[in-house]
Amino acid sequence: MALNTLKYEGLLNTLTAKFDNAVASATPFYPTICTTVQSNRISESYGMVGNMPGMREWLGDRKFKELRAADFSITNKHWESSLLVKKTDMDDDHMGLYPPMIEQLGIEAAHHPDELFFDTLLANATSTACFDGQYFFDTDHSWGDSGSQSNDLTYNATDHTAVTATEFKAAFNAARVAMLKFKNDQGKFLNRPMVQSMSNLMVLVPPELQQVAEDAINSVLISNSTNIVLDRPKIMVSAYLTSAVKFYVFNLGGPLKPFIFQARAPLTRQTKGLDDLETKDVKFMTEARYNMGYLAWWTAVLTEFN
Repeated sequence: MALNTLKYEGLLNTLTAKFDNAVASATPFYPTICTTVQSNRISESYGMVGNMPGMREWLGDRKFKELRAADFSITNKHWESSLLVKKTDMDDDHMGLYPPMIEQLGIEAAHHPDELFFDTLLANATSTACFDGQYFFDTDHSWGDSGSQSNDLTYNATDHTAVTATEFKAAFNAARVAMLKFKNDQGKFLNRPMVQSMSNLMVLVPPELQQVAEDAINSVLISNSTNIVLDRPKIMVSAYLTSAVKFYVFNLGGPLKPFIFQARAPLTRQTKGLDDLETKDVKFMTEARYNMGYLAWWTAVLTEFN
């Protein structure tokens, strides 16, 4: 039994290294689109305060303004993924598929927040309220002196199932213009351009719109005319997007990103059952605690082709 235990330990160390390397080399999407906030309790409350008032000439007494607050909270969730490793496979050196399976387990665990983002957060963004009480993508965001503002746009295409490059470019520019004009609760512009343009814009499209987006954004010519794209964005494509007539524009150049990734406990792994004579398997177990939520709606615009 002692020899088998040593053999098991060596094989499990190999599997653990495979898992760790897969997690370390993973490149999930969510850090690009989310502001990461560390959590140390079951849920976190956020006081989403209005922006500071602008400077004014000091005439007479100071004029103090209070910050406008709207509290919201995000509750952490507990996630796990587990796999059984047969001791008989270890005894018989029948481990061929276990290393790639464990690697895939690491990849799945590292990318799970992406699934949570697309399947839950983004999919429900037109029907779930954010800090101002409006849906994250909505036609009438209003806060303090901002006035009514929309980050849920439509664009009338000749054929919404076959959008042209010219139409996509125009729809992108309309989203960009709307974003530039968003105001905070003090009536001041939120997305201030850096130098001469907004930096770090991203267009997120479904596979059906990828080609027309590339043609609209990156082609040298459109309809035999020079194609000048203001604040040229990076194009990202995801099969998680289920609508072939919707795309998103995100401004990722500011201090706040559109969404929150709330990190409570990092991804960990452990094994159990190595010395347990009553079980035929070794348990390979992973777990983590985190959740996601909505944050800065003014850095995101949804456009639907009609």
